[in-house]
Amino acid sequence: MRWLIAALFIATPLNPYISDMTVYLWLPLVFLDFQFLARLKKVTLKPTLFILLFLSFCLMIGRIDIAVKGTAISLGVIYLIKVGKPIVDKIFVCLIFSALWCVLQFIAFQFGQEYSAMLGPSAISTLIWGAYATETYTNQYVVFFLPRMSGLSREAGFFVSLLLITFIIRARDKKLTKKEILIFILAFMFSLSKVSLVLFIFLFLYLLRHYIRKIPVNITIMAFIFLSVCLAHYLNVGSPDYFYDHESFAHRFSPSYLLTDMKLPNLLFGCDREYECFNSSQPIIGFFEPKGLKPNIGLSGILVEMGVFGLMTIFLASVLLKLDSYDMGILICFTQTVTLFTVDSFIILTYYYIITNKQYR
Repeated sequence: MRWLIAALFIATPLNPYISDMTVYLWLPLVFLDFQFLARLKKVTLKPTLFILLFLSFCLMIGRIDIAVKGTAISLGVIYLIKVGKPIVDKIFVCLIFSALWCVLQFIAFQFGQEYSAMLGPSAISTLIWGAYATETYTNQYVVFFLPRMSGLSREAGFFVSLLLITFIIRARDKKLTKKEILIFILAFMFSLSKVSLVLFIFLFLYLLRHYIRKIPVNITIMAFIFLSVCLAHYLNVGSPDYFYDHESFAHRFSPSYLLTDMKLPNLLFGCDREYECFNSSQPIIGFFEPKGLKPNIGLSGILVEMGVFGLMTIFLASVLLKLDSYDMGILICFTQTVTLFTVDSFIILTYYYIITNKQYR
C-alpha cells in the first residue's frame, strides 16, 4: 500500500483530472494505512487547533478552494511525519525512478523530440486516463544549455523542485551514495530551468543557516515582502511593456506589484476569486487570466488571496511549528513560482522538511 502511495505521490500524471481539478489518489489511500490511523490519536492539540482556525478563516472569507487545498496539504504533511522513515524512504526510491525516467527522456530526445514526448507527462496521463488525463505540460525546450525533461512530474519546473527538495531531505537524513549523487547530477542537468537556481540559493542559506536562524522569522517574512514590492515596482511589472516581454518574471512578481493598489477591505481579508479588488484597472490580470495564471505566488500571494489577517495565520504557524528564518527562507525558495497552497509533492515535502528541521538543529 505504501509503495502505491509513494508512486502516486511522486508521479502526478498517474492521477486523473475530474471536474477541473486533479484528483490525487494517494490522499484517500492514506486512510487505508492503519498504522497511520493509530498514530493519528497522538496528534498534539496546538497544530490541530491551528488547522481548525485556518480552515474557519478560509470559510469566513469565502475561500473554500484554499480550505480544501490546505486540508490536502496538511493531510500529506501529517502522514509523512507520523509514518516517517518507512514512507519517506519509499518516496525517495520512487523519485530515483522518476530521475532515471528523466535521463531516458533526454536520451530519447537525441533521436527526436517526438520520441521524448512519447515518454512525457502528457502522453503518460493520456495513455492511462484518456479524456480524464491530468493537466500536464511537456515543455521540452532549452532554457539553460540543454533541453529540459520532466521525469514523471507534471512539468519540468515541478520536477526539478521535487528533485531538489527530495535530495535535500535525503542528504539531511542519510549519507548519499555515489550512485545517488550521479543520478541527481544527471537529472538536474537534464531538467535545467530558472527554478534550478534554487539549488544555489539553498546552498547559500545552508552555509549561513546558523546566522540566519538568529533573525526573527516575522522580520524575515516582512522584509521579503517589502523587498519584493520594491523590486516589482522598480521593474514596473504591471506595465504591458514589461509583462509581454518578461512573462515568467511578471507573473512571479505580480502579487507584489498589485498589493499597493488593493482596496482597504480586500487588503485586510483578501481578494475574491475574480480579483475585482483593486482601485484601478490592472491589465496584468487580464493578460494572465486566459493562461490560467493568477497573482497568488509566494508570500505576497497570501496577502492578495487572504489579506493581512491571512498573513497573520502564517505568523501564527511559524510560532506554533517553531520555524526559524532559515526554514522560512527554504519555503520562500520553493514557492517563488507557485502558491503556498499548491497541492503537489514538492510543496508537501518542503513543509515536511522545514517542520522536521528542528530535530537536526
